[in-house]
Amino acid sequence: MQNARHIGLRAGISLCAAVAGLIAIPATADAAPVNGAYNGSCGSGYGVVDSIDISGYGRAFLTWNNSNGYNCVVTQKYGANDAGELYTIGAWIERTADHYQEEDRDLYHRYAGPVYANGRGTCINWGGYVEPAPTGSSQYNSHCG
Repeated sequence: MQNARHIGLRAGISLCAAVAGLIAIPATADAAPVNGAYNGSCGSGYGVVDSIDISGYGRAFLTWNNSNGYNCVVTQKYGANDAGELYTIGAWIERTADHYQEEDRDLYHRYAGPVYANGRGTCINWGGYVEPAPTGSSQYNSHCG
């Protein structure tokens, strides 16, 4: 009789664990930056060195990879959890030394970018745009390396 109780208890625990495993929790990279957290889309080795709010609608992140000398910019829309809705979102970066520039601006669900520029021996101009903000946000001659 005692063995039957233990078997029933184990079966109940196993069933609860199986049901809990069916509940999906979105990964960090897929989640919208409700609190302004960087989503990691520049790749491994990149760490956030600066960020700017875009009129309360989103945030542009400037990251740096010390091993390869590149900066990266990603712009994320706050609270953009509906994968069916598209927003104009943009990210851009420019080297001041030679005016090399990369930009990614299009209709996206959650974020624009990543865009990259070699940051060694130059200052960086960078910024982003998130619909429906009246203007984008940017920084000029920053993070000189």
